[in-house]
Amino acid sequence: MLITAAVVPGPPAFVAELMGSAAHELDDLRDAADRVLSGALSDLAMVSAVSPPSGSDFGSGAGSVQLVVVGPGKPGEFNAAGPVSFASFGRDVVVPALVEGQPCDRELPTPIMVARYLASRDIAAHPEHAQLWASARWITTSGGDAAALGEQLGADGTGVGLILVADGAACHGPKAPRAQDARAQAYDDGVCAALDSAQPSRLAQIDADLGDELGATGSQVWPVLVAAADAADAADAEGIGEVLWAGAPYGVGWAVASWRRSPKNATSTQA
Repeated sequence: MLITAAVVPGPPAFVAELMGSAAHELDDLRDAADRVLSGALSDLAMVSAVSPPSGSDFGSGAGSVQLVVVGPGKPGEFNAAGPVSFASFGRDVVVPALVEGQPCDRELPTPIMVARYLASRDIAAHPEHAQLWASARWITTSGGDAAALGEQLGADGTGVGLILVADGAACHGPKAPRAQDARAQAYDDGVCAALDSAQPSRLAQIDADLGDELGATGSQVWPVLVAAADAADAADAEGIGEVLWAGAPYGVGWAVASWRRSPKNATSTQA
Protein backbone atom coordinates (compact mmCIF):
# COMPACT_ATOMS: atom_id res chain seq x y z
CA MET A 1 0.00 0.00 0.00
CA LEU A 2 1.29 3.42 -0.93
CA ILE A 3 1.94 5.47 2.21
CA THR A 4 4.06 8.36 1.01
CA ALA A 5 5.76 9.63 -2.14
CA ALA A 6 8.42 12.17 -3.00
CA VAL A 7 9.35 13.63 -6.37
CA VAL A 8 12.85 14.95 -7.02
CA PRO A 9 14.69 15.81 -10.25
CA GLY A 10 17.75 13.85 -11.32
CA PRO A 11 20.50 16.18 -12.59
CA PRO A 12 24.14 15.45 -11.68
CA ALA A 13 24.24 19.18 -10.86
CA PHE A 14 22.71 18.15 -7.52
CA VAL A 15 26.19 16.97 -6.54
CA ALA A 16 27.74 20.11 -5.14
CA GLU A 17 31.29 18.84 -5.62
CA LEU A 18 30.71 18.55 -9.36
CA MET A 19 29.61 22.17 -9.66
CA GLY A 20 32.65 23.93 -8.24
CA SER A 21 32.09 27.63 -7.62
CA ALA A 22 28.57 27.42 -9.11
CA ALA A 23 27.38 24.92 -6.48
CA HIS A 24 25.60 27.62 -4.47
CA GLU A 25 23.24 28.29 -7.39
CA LEU A 26 21.29 25.14 -6.51
CA ASP A 27 21.39 25.39 -2.73
CA ASP A 28 17.64 26.05 -2.54
CA LEU A 29 16.93 23.02 -4.73
CA ARG A 30 19.14 20.77 -2.60
CA ASP A 31 17.48 22.04 0.56
CA ALA A 32 14.02 21.29 -0.84
CA ALA A 33 15.10 17.79 -1.89
CA ASP A 34 16.58 17.16 1.55
CA ARG A 35 13.32 18.21 3.19
CA VAL A 36 11.04 16.16 0.96
CA LEU A 37 13.13 12.99 1.35
CA SER A 38 13.43 13.46 5.10
CA GLY A 39 9.66 13.81 5.31
CA ALA A 40 9.00 10.71 3.22
CA LEU A 41 11.47 8.58 5.19
CA SER A 42 10.04 9.84 8.48
CA ASP A 43 6.51 8.94 7.32
CA LEU A 44 7.67 5.46 6.41
CA ALA A 45 9.59 4.99 9.66
CA MET A 46 6.51 6.03 11.63
CA VAL A 47 4.35 3.43 9.90
CA SER A 48 7.03 0.80 10.46
CA ALA A 49 7.08 1.56 14.18
CA VAL A 50 3.32 1.47 14.70
CA SER A 51 0.98 -1.50 14.65
CA PRO A 52 -2.33 -0.02 13.48
CA PRO A 53 -5.53 -1.03 15.20
CA SER A 54 -7.93 -3.36 13.43
CA GLY A 55 -9.87 -1.50 10.74
CA SER A 56 -7.23 1.21 10.27
CA ASP A 57 -7.03 2.66 6.76
CA PHE A 58 -3.36 1.74 6.70
CA GLY A 59 -4.20 -1.97 6.74
CA SER A 60 -2.78 -4.92 8.62
CA GLY A 61 0.49 -4.93 6.69
CA ALA A 62 1.55 -1.43 7.64
CA GLY A 63 4.16 -2.61 10.12
CA SER A 64 6.19 -3.91 7.17
CA VAL A 65 7.54 -1.16 4.93
CA GLN A 66 9.60 -0.84 1.76
CA LEU A 67 11.33 2.18 0.27
CA VAL A 68 11.27 2.10 -3.55
CA VAL A 69 13.27 4.52 -5.70
CA VAL A 70 12.11 4.75 -9.32
CA GLY A 71 13.80 6.58 -12.18
CA PRO A 72 13.09 6.78 -15.92
CA GLY A 73 14.72 4.38 -18.33
CA LYS A 74 14.78 0.86 -19.70
CA PRO A 75 12.94 -1.36 -17.20
CA GLY A 76 15.39 -2.88 -14.75
CA GLU A 77 16.31 -3.23 -11.09
CA PHE A 78 19.74 -2.46 -9.65
CA ASN A 79 21.86 -3.14 -6.60
CA ALA A 80 22.70 0.40 -5.54
CA ALA A 81 23.78 -0.45 -2.00
CA GLY A 82 27.49 -0.18 -2.80
CA PRO A 83 29.60 2.96 -3.16
CA VAL A 84 28.78 5.23 -6.12
CA SER A 85 31.42 7.16 -8.07
CA PHE A 86 30.71 10.25 -10.16
CA ALA A 87 34.08 10.04 -11.92
CA SER A 88 32.37 9.84 -15.31
CA PHE A 89 31.07 13.37 -14.70
CA GLY A 90 34.51 14.87 -14.31
CA ARG A 91 35.38 14.47 -10.63
CA ASP A 92 35.82 11.28 -8.64
CA VAL A 93 33.20 12.13 -6.05
CA VAL A 94 32.37 8.92 -4.20
CA VAL A 95 29.16 8.35 -2.26
CA PRO A 96 29.74 5.79 0.50
CA ALA A 97 28.07 2.39 0.49
CA LEU A 98 24.71 1.89 2.13
CA VAL A 99 25.69 -1.65 3.07
CA GLU A 100 29.29 -2.42 4.00
CA GLY A 101 31.00 -4.83 1.62
CA GLN A 102 28.66 -4.21 -1.33
CA PRO A 103 30.46 -3.72 -4.67
CA CYS A 104 30.42 -0.52 -6.70
CA ASP A 105 28.13 -0.81 -9.73
CA ARG A 106 29.59 1.43 -12.45
CA GLU A 107 26.57 0.84 -14.71
CA LEU A 108 23.99 2.58 -12.54
CA PRO A 109 21.71 4.91 -14.53
CA THR A 110 22.23 8.60 -13.77
CA PRO A 111 18.84 9.09 -12.00
CA ILE A 112 19.70 6.24 -9.62
CA MET A 113 23.16 7.69 -9.00
CA VAL A 114 21.68 11.07 -8.14
CA ALA A 115 19.14 9.46 -5.82
CA ARG A 116 21.99 7.66 -4.06
CA TYR A 117 23.73 11.00 -3.57
CA LEU A 118 20.55 12.43 -2.04
CA ALA A 119 20.26 9.32 0.15
CA SER A 120 23.74 9.97 1.54
CA ARG A 121 22.71 13.52 2.42
CA ASP A 122 19.59 12.26 4.18
CA ILE A 123 21.52 9.66 6.16
CA ALA A 124 24.09 12.27 7.22
CA ALA A 125 21.29 14.40 8.67
CA HIS A 126 19.09 11.51 9.86
CA PRO A 127 21.14 8.39 10.73
CA GLU A 128 17.94 6.69 11.85
CA HIS A 129 16.92 6.45 8.17
CA ALA A 130 19.98 4.35 7.23
CA GLN A 131 18.23 0.98 7.44
CA LEU A 132 15.36 2.07 5.21
CA TRP A 133 17.85 3.21 2.57
CA ALA A 134 19.93 0.03 2.97
CA SER A 135 16.91 -2.16 2.19
CA ALA A 136 15.54 0.06 -0.61
CA ARG A 137 14.75 -1.16 -4.11
CA TRP A 138 16.27 0.81 -7.02
CA ILE A 139 14.30 0.56 -10.24
CA THR A 140 14.09 2.18 -13.67
CA THR A 141 10.94 1.91 -15.75
CA SER A 142 8.86 3.36 -18.56
CA GLY A 143 5.77 2.65 -20.65
CA GLY A 144 3.42 -0.14 -19.66
CA ASP A 145 5.99 -1.52 -17.23
CA ALA A 146 5.62 1.64 -15.13
CA ALA A 147 1.88 1.14 -14.62
CA ALA A 148 2.38 -2.55 -13.85
CA LEU A 149 5.02 -1.67 -11.26
CA GLY A 150 2.67 0.83 -9.63
CA GLU A 151 -0.16 -1.68 -9.49
CA GLN A 152 2.14 -4.23 -7.87
CA LEU A 153 3.40 -1.78 -5.26
CA GLY A 154 -0.06 -0.43 -4.47
CA ALA A 155 -1.67 -3.83 -4.08
CA ASP A 156 1.10 -5.24 -1.87
CA GLY A 157 0.34 -5.46 1.84
CA THR A 158 3.66 -3.77 2.53
CA GLY A 159 3.61 -0.05 3.31
CA VAL A 160 5.44 1.61 0.41
CA GLY A 161 7.41 4.83 0.37
CA LEU A 162 7.93 5.86 -3.25
CA ILE A 163 10.65 8.20 -4.50
CA LEU A 164 10.31 9.26 -8.13
CA VAL A 165 13.27 10.82 -9.94
CA ALA A 166 11.98 12.88 -12.85
CA ASP A 167 12.89 15.94 -14.91
CA GLY A 168 10.50 18.29 -16.65
CA ALA A 169 10.75 19.95 -20.06
CA ALA A 170 14.29 20.52 -21.32
CA CYS A 171 13.34 23.47 -23.54
CA HIS A 172 13.21 26.50 -21.24
CA GLY A 173 15.04 29.43 -22.78
CA PRO A 174 17.86 29.77 -25.31
CA LYS A 175 20.45 27.97 -23.14
CA ALA A 176 18.34 24.85 -22.61
CA PRO A 177 19.69 21.43 -23.66
CA ARG A 178 17.02 21.30 -26.37
CA ALA A 179 15.74 23.96 -28.73
CA GLN A 180 13.64 26.54 -26.93
CA ASP A 181 9.96 25.65 -26.99
CA ALA A 182 7.17 28.00 -25.92
CA ARG A 183 5.11 25.06 -24.67
CA ALA A 184 7.63 24.10 -21.98
CA GLN A 185 6.41 26.40 -19.22
CA ALA A 186 2.75 25.47 -19.57
CA TYR A 187 3.67 21.79 -19.60
CA ASP A 188 5.69 22.03 -16.39
CA ASP A 189 3.04 24.22 -14.76
CA GLY A 190 0.50 21.48 -15.46
CA VAL A 191 2.72 18.87 -13.85
CA CYS A 192 3.23 21.03 -10.76
CA ALA A 193 -0.50 21.68 -10.48
CA ALA A 194 -1.16 17.94 -10.56
CA LEU A 195 1.51 17.26 -7.93
CA ASP A 196 0.20 20.04 -5.70
CA SER A 197 -3.41 18.83 -5.97
CA ALA A 198 -2.90 15.77 -3.74
CA GLN A 199 -4.65 13.76 -6.47
CA PRO A 200 -2.07 11.52 -8.19
CA SER A 201 -4.69 10.58 -10.80
CA ARG A 202 -4.32 14.05 -12.32
CA LEU A 203 -0.84 13.07 -13.52
CA ALA A 204 -2.54 10.63 -15.90
CA GLN A 205 -4.02 13.64 -17.69
CA ILE A 206 -0.59 15.06 -18.53
CA ASP A 207 0.16 14.75 -22.26
CA ALA A 208 2.89 12.10 -22.31
CA ASP A 209 3.58 12.57 -26.03
CA LEU A 210 4.12 16.29 -25.50
CA GLY A 211 6.36 15.52 -22.57
CA ASP A 212 8.48 13.28 -24.78
CA GLU A 213 8.72 16.03 -27.39
CA LEU A 214 9.92 18.46 -24.73
CA GLY A 215 12.48 16.04 -23.32
CA ALA A 216 10.64 15.53 -20.01
CA THR A 217 11.27 12.21 -18.26
CA GLY A 218 8.40 12.48 -15.78
CA SER A 219 5.95 10.89 -18.19
CA GLN A 220 7.96 7.65 -17.88
CA VAL A 221 7.44 7.39 -14.13
CA TRP A 222 4.12 9.15 -13.37
CA PRO A 223 2.19 5.92 -14.14
CA VAL A 224 3.93 4.31 -11.15
CA LEU A 225 2.48 6.87 -8.75
CA VAL A 226 -0.92 6.92 -10.43
CA ALA A 227 -1.29 3.13 -10.40
CA ALA A 228 0.10 2.70 -6.89
CA ALA A 229 -2.35 5.25 -5.52
CA ASP A 230 -5.28 3.73 -7.42
CA ALA A 231 -4.44 0.22 -6.25
CA ALA A 232 -4.36 1.43 -2.66
CA ASP A 233 -7.66 3.26 -3.02
CA ALA A 234 -5.76 6.40 -2.05
CA ALA A 235 -8.43 8.53 -3.69
CA ASP A 236 -10.66 7.67 -0.75
CA ALA A 237 -8.06 8.96 1.70
CA GLU A 238 -7.37 12.53 2.63
CA GLY A 239 -4.16 12.91 0.65
CA ILE A 240 -1.81 15.83 1.20
CA GLY A 241 0.23 17.15 -1.74
CA GLU A 242 2.78 19.95 -1.88
CA VAL A 243 5.27 21.35 -4.38
CA LEU A 244 8.22 22.55 -2.31
CA TRP A 245 10.31 23.94 -5.17
CA ALA A 246 9.96 24.45 -8.92
CA GLY A 247 12.11 26.19 -11.50
CA ALA A 248 14.30 25.84 -14.57
CA PRO A 249 17.64 27.44 -13.66
CA TYR A 250 19.56 25.68 -16.43
CA GLY A 251 16.78 25.39 -19.00
CA VAL A 252 15.32 22.15 -17.62
CA GLY A 253 12.15 22.12 -15.53
CA TRP A 254 12.76 20.67 -12.09
CA ALA A 255 10.26 20.17 -9.29
CA VAL A 256 10.41 18.85 -5.75
CA ALA A 257 7.10 17.61 -4.42
CA SER A 258 5.55 15.39 -1.77
CA TRP A 259 2.41 13.33 -1.40
CA ARG A 260 1.39 11.54 1.74
CA ARG A 261 -1.56 9.38 2.57
CA SER A 262 -3.60 10.93 5.38
CA PRO A 263 -6.47 8.53 6.14
CA LYS A 264 -9.29 9.29 8.52
CA ASN A 265 -7.71 7.04 11.12
CA ALA A 266 -4.28 8.66 10.87
CA THR A 267 -4.47 10.08 14.38
CA SER A 268 -5.15 6.66 15.83
CA THR A 269 -2.17 5.11 14.00
CA GLN A 270 0.12 7.75 15.49
CA ALA A 271 -1.10 7.24 19.05
